[in-house]
Amino acid sequence: MRNTLLAAAMALICGIAAALPARAETGEVVLARQFGIGYLPLAVMHNQQLVERHLAEAGLADTKVTWSRFATGSAANDAMLSGQLHFAAGGTGPAFILWDRTRSNWRVHGVAALSSMPNLLVSTDPRLQSLSDFTDTDRIAMAGAGSSVQTIYLQMAVSAKWGIENFEKLNSLMVNLPHPEGLNAMLSGSGGIKSTFTTPPFQQQSLKNEGVHVVLNSYDIMGGENTFLMLWATDRFRTENPKTFGAVLAALREATDWINANPRKAAELYVADAAGAEDVDQVEAIITDPQTTFTLAPRRVLPYAQFMNDIGRLKNRPEAWTDLFFPELHDLDGS
Repeated sequence: MRNTLLAAAMALICGIAAALPARAETGEVVLARQFGIGYLPLAVMHNQQLVERHLAEAGLADTKVTWSRFATGSAANDAMLSGQLHFAAGGTGPAFILWDRTRSNWRVHGVAALSSMPNLLVSTDPRLQSLSDFTDTDRIAMAGAGSSVQTIYLQMAVSAKWGIENFEKLNSLMVNLPHPEGLNAMLSGSGGIKSTFTTPPFQQQSLKNEGVHVVLNSYDIMGGENTFLMLWATDRFRTENPKTFGAVLAALREATDWINANPRKAAELYVADAAGAEDVDQVEAIITDPQTTFTLAPRRVLPYAQFMNDIGRLKNRPEAWTDLFFPELHDLDGS
């Protein structure tokens, strides 16, 4: 009798479970966008509605796709932690900071790399030819000063020159300005700013002006090509919304492949997305530059993150690049 009752109870439980509808995924996915050619895959995803198409293929055609603009990766981090953003985009520095701080709760990891391209510290002051030439009265504009990828590049260069114990030697010179504003400030000399550590296409625009020269190249700091921008998300979102997460990753992969196969069309799309503010030929030249790579595979992110640990910016030390990214990427040739 007891076994019969137990079997009946189990059958009832299984029947109820089978009758319950499957847990629905999110009704809206919010993705971040920022300014610059390094974010071109996101512009392609937005303009060609690739996320919408991959969601539909996954049976989620009713999911709303929302894009939000952010000036810095740290601002995107704040939005993610407040629940207003599902996929953040920005430099590797802000991404790894959130990876470090959320290991016991949100468990943020990288979704994929967006692009590898050099960042240039440029200046209008002929006196400034190397880091040794900067004095306490000089100012360097950079987006997200103190937390941005350019901040870490500069601190790595300073550490190589003066020792890691002096990594903050030039921090007092940083002025926090979005890339377009930093470029304008340097060219006008406003606020005593004569240098900016910036990104494509702003560095190319700056070098068109007489007297602007390169002081430092991030690839020289990193020893070669390295991931500049990436996409990241929380493990909670990935776990609770596996189809949505997969659709976004598939859309990013398709956008990246399309850029590499169609650099001219990608340049035209970027210029149109920027309301015609750029020159198509110049943008195409940046896309096809040998130093520019659009790939999902992370490049030289491990030494970058380990330096952040060395200077105390990360409490946890990654031992492999795969520690920093979700498993969906682990079969790629990263570093």
